[in-house]
Amino acid sequence: MTETTPKGPSFADLGVRMASAAVLIAIALIDFWRGGLYVTILVMAGTGLMLWEYRRIVLRGLSLSDRTLWIMAGSGAACVAATGLADLPYGVAALAVGLVLTALSDRARIEWMLPGLAYIALPMAILVDMRADPAQGFPLVLWLVCVVIAADVGAYFAGRLIGGPKLWPRLSPKKTWAGAIGGLVAALIVGTAFLFSGHVSLPVLVLLSGIMAVASMAGDLLESWLKRRYGVKDASSLIPGHGGLLDRFDGLIGALWAYALLGMFFA
Repeated sequence: MTETTPKGPSFADLGVRMASAAVLIAIALIDFWRGGLYVTILVMAGTGLMLWEYRRIVLRGLSLSDRTLWIMAGSGAACVAATGLADLPYGVAALAVGLVLTALSDRARIEWMLPGLAYIALPMAILVDMRADPAQGFPLVLWLVCVVIAADVGAYFAGRLIGGPKLWPRLSPKKTWAGAIGGLVAALIVGTAFLFSGHVSLPVLVLLSGIMAVASMAGDLLESWLKRRYGVKDASSLIPGHGGLLDRFDGLIGALWAYALLGMFFA
């Protein structure tokens, strides 16, 4: 019997992931710092692409000539545009129209298409609405994005370096409890840094950072489960080292849903 030497943590994709992440962060940082129409256009494009990826996951071999694909992508973009150019209630109204048009266009997997359209488009509209606040918009978005990134990076390194028991193998076979704890700790550190900076005026900011981190991990797990259910490795290959936009922003979507629901509950 031959003995095999245990393999150490693999970081073969780290260079590509870091380069892609740096480009995405630079584009988003400049865009959100400028605000206004720049944010609306960027988020519109991202929303449309994520809806394309979502429909592509659920309906394998999807053609770009698919009419419902364009209705869904256009509806998501319209939801974001109406929010950016007017207000969030107008975005919700545009989304409602898009849901009706989607249902009328194609009944294939409609039980997946309508929730998916709302799940992706609405938090993206909320992101635009957050940035629209002239005083707190940019710091608030920056805090939320940094918390989500910290949770993702902390989970990546803790999971690779420590390993151990799997978090939820049926949903995602690679994620570990060590990764989840590492991501939570990293997010709490970022929340503490923002608390002492004084730029974000939110109560219990550190606790909220922990909640956003958990919600971002839940969003990541949800997308992993969806891809596993339909036998898809990545949502697309748009981002080298990361897969698709939906693979990269699933955590942000989860965090935005948590932020919106907490805002409604404690309004």
